[in-house]
Amino acid sequence: MKWTEDKDKELKKLISDGLRYSIIADIMGTTYKSIMNRAHRLGVKTIYHKKTTCLNCGIEFESTISHNRKFCGSSCSAIFNNKGRVVTEEQKQKVREKLTKPKKEKIIKPKVCRFCGETDITGTKKIICDVCKKQFYKFYKPLCVFDFNIKNYDGKFDLSIVNVYGWYSPKNKGNNLNGVSKDHMYSVRDGFINKIDPEIIKHPANCQLMLHNENNRKNYTSSITIDVLIERIKNW
Repeated sequence: MKWTEDKDKELKKLISDGLRYSIIADIMGTTYKSIMNRAHRLGVKTIYHKKTTCLNCGIEFESTISHNRKFCGSSCSAIFNNKGRVVTEEQKQKVREKLTKPKKEKIIKPKVCRFCGETDITGTKKIICDVCKKQFYKFYKPLCVFDFNIKNYDGKFDLSIVNVYGWYSPKNKGNNLNGVSKDHMYSVRDGFINKIDPEIIKHPANCQLMLHNENNRKNYTSSITIDVLIERIKNW
């Protein structure tokens, strides 16, 4: 739409009447953004408020022009609209019952450690107890870290994925976040829960090469059973 002197006058008139930009846009057949930009260029500000007297309490308050409010608040609106309304004894009794009805007690179920399955946990975000947390992260998990050299097991691992993506390294040590990492097929967590010797968990037969981001998504999920792992170790 091309702005003319007549259209500018019309815009100023509509704004002075307290209409919002969206309504003016519909009236003038253009977009909200066009109205907003033109009003800004003309230096015209919208008038949104007017003084109104509440029909119930008589207090004067400011109201948005387009809303055309008649009451200063919801309580005055309810009082005014309920005048003359007959409330039956049955309705009153229902209200009394609702107000006096005892609230149901919220049952808080004790949280159980996901590792040992016995100890109650305090704290909203905790999923394992403090004892298991210490035993797992400080002692067991470090003992399960793969410490073998893949080059010593020629033919056991498909290194083609490494040739394409390279080995994973964090930002402070090479910054190859899309690289390859060693994954425990039978997870460290399952090994801890089932009290499996760390030497079994970190055996090369329990290792597979995969992209580090896929390894993260797998998290602590095992992709093989302990029986399969034992058989793999026997055949290694």
